[in-house]
Amino acid sequence: MKTHMMARMLLFAALSVAGMTFAGESPPTYDLKVTFDIPGSRIIGTATVDAPKGAKLSLSRGDLVIVSLTTVGRRVMLDPEQPDPISFETDGRVQIEFEGIVRDKDVDTIGEGAIVLRDIWYPVVEGTYRYHLTATLPRDFVAVSEADTVQRTEAGGQATYSFDLPYPQRDWDGITFVASREWASRSGKYKDIDLTVHLHRRNAERLDEMMRDAQRYLRQHEEVLGPYPFKRLTIVENPVPITYSLSMFTYVLLSQRSVAAPVPEDSALNHEIAHEWFGNLVLADDEGGNWAEGLASYFSDHLENERLGRAWERRQRMMNVYQHNVGDRAAFPLSGFTAADDRNARLVGYAKSALVIHMLRRLVGDEAFLRAIRDFVTANRLRAASWTDIRHSFERTTGKDLGWFFKQWVDGIAMPELALEQVAAVATGDKHELRLTLTQQPPGSLLSVPLTVYFERGGSEVIDLKISGEREEFRFLLNGKPVRVVLDENYDVFRRLTPPEVPPMIDTLLTRQRVTLLAPPGEDAKFRALIDAFERYELPMALYGWIQDRPRKESAAASGTRFRPPPWVPPGTPSTRPELRAERAAAAAAQTTGTSLVLFGAEHPFIPALFGRVDLPRGGFTVTILKHPRSPGDVVAIFTATSKAEVDAGYRELINHPRYSSAAFNAGKLIWYDLRQGQRGILSEVGVERR
Repeated sequence: MKTHMMARMLLFAALSVAGMTFAGESPPTYDLKVTFDIPGSRIIGTATVDAPKGAKLSLSRGDLVIVSLTTVGRRVMLDPEQPDPISFETDGRVQIEFEGIVRDKDVDTIGEGAIVLRDIWYPVVEGTYRYHLTATLPRDFVAVSEADTVQRTEAGGQATYSFDLPYPQRDWDGITFVASREWASRSGKYKDIDLTVHLHRRNAERLDEMMRDAQRYLRQHEEVLGPYPFKRLTIVENPVPITYSLSMFTYVLLSQRSVAAPVPEDSALNHEIAHEWFGNLVLADDEGGNWAEGLASYFSDHLENERLGRAWERRQRMMNVYQHNVGDRAAFPLSGFTAADDRNARLVGYAKSALVIHMLRRLVGDEAFLRAIRDFVTANRLRAASWTDIRHSFERTTGKDLGWFFKQWVDGIAMPELALEQVAAVATGDKHELRLTLTQQPPGSLLSVPLTVYFERGGSEVIDLKISGEREEFRFLLNGKPVRVVLDENYDVFRRLTPPEVPPMIDTLLTRQRVTLLAPPGEDAKFRALIDAFERYELPMALYGWIQDRPRKESAAASGTRFRPPPWVPPGTPSTRPELRAERAAAAAAQTTGTSLVLFGAEHPFIPALFGRVDLPRGGFTVTILKHPRSPGDVVAIFTATSKAEVDAGYRELINHPRYSSAAFNAGKLIWYDLRQGQRGILSEVGVERR
């Protein structure tokens, strides 16, 4: 897609963020000065906050100790036992001296080689502020924070960084700080934008590649969204092994996994750069639904897959993962998504959201879609926006009332199941009349579903079928003889997949309610950890109930990974599934339907019986997912391993790569993967009716 660039917006008339509105005035300032005692994992700081006389401020301390709090020289006494937040009245400007120990935390750390501070690492004062950070630390550290302007000075073996961010930040977003002694760095330019890349020295050979990728992604985003909104972009490899990547104003924090992985299907860098527009330039109003993840996903991963000609495959996998993880059991509307607190929420906020955006694009057309998105970015620059604001931009651009669409897809939870019935053709002179019935369950969604008609003499034609009730009959007069029709072969409609369409994926295995484990003699001990994981629900539980807490400024709770049972497990069910034990599985299991199989070992006798010859990947621990030839919608998983140690190191990685059909690991690290698809679209041969 090609568009004209949007002119850079230099001014904004009004700013409405976190309940505060600024019209032609700057928000109050929050000036933060910090130093570090590295051996003691200690931070010492002073915060100076602008506040009008008589204002009541709310303060969150987390695990910090407030050494003193004064307002225009008057000391405010705080009760150390009072829980956060605490409130106090000001005489004007507030000064807070604080310190804290940051050690052995899941997200934040102050250590000999790295500093990562993202939670409550400074006193968080309720409101929206313009932050300025001054940080002093040993000079062999390189430091990064949100800033359009950065200055670095050295004196006495220390380096002092000055970070100036001229944009308002909400209290719960706040600012972050990352520093490391272990980075290799590269500096460059994209147009007039300062570009910097910091990667761990072990990945130094990727610096130039990362710089080129950043320039390419910036160019692609600018073509459709308008100029990059800030003066600099810094790309940082997280010095601690957090499993997800993040985007902040002016910098991207990449997970070590995303930097070290082989060429990925989706790029974390591309996605996080898209967030500079969606989530940073325009903030997400959580009360109206967080749309930022869906738009960032669509304008990065989805459009990149579209350029490569495989967007339909991506949409098929997204629908499959949503269907088998969320489905009807855990569905909630897009307007209720605020953050990816667990896997189900992530699938709603990322996958479904991107699919709904795709349907909106298809509804209004490419040209109007891009005009509306640029209108949304321009109208909501540096303010919090909701799905309602997206709707208003699209209605302004198209001149159409789109309330029905947003009510159905943003406020609703339906995932229709479609089917074709009575597909036949009747010859009428030199033409053919195609007759068919389209059904949907549950009824009620207004759908426009593309039907591709393939002709006996070659060629095809696409017809849109519109349905809102339970069933609709269609008749079309065609010039050629139709022999086959495919409903929604490009996955343009958010819907349930039919069993033949379900792709063989790791996720498909891990979300099966019935799984039979078959381990020949000699393989049981090697795969014991994986077998135990299935029997304890661990893998399905990790998919359904995986919660990786991401810090929010209003909460001082430590992050971590917790597990809860899958939604189908009745209350009080024991934490084992004895019916999955290998010794309970008979050879007849290969003939059953409604269950997926797990086969251990490359020489398992069921492999040739079911598939003939199968090419399996090579690696210390591998998985291959194949469609079950005798049970549509189910899969057969083949696990191989060179040793028990390889199984123990690699099996937990399965939940981190749910979309892959095959994968190979060495010492727990992904070295190879493959993606395969299910049947493309809902296919039906065309019968012949005689008059």
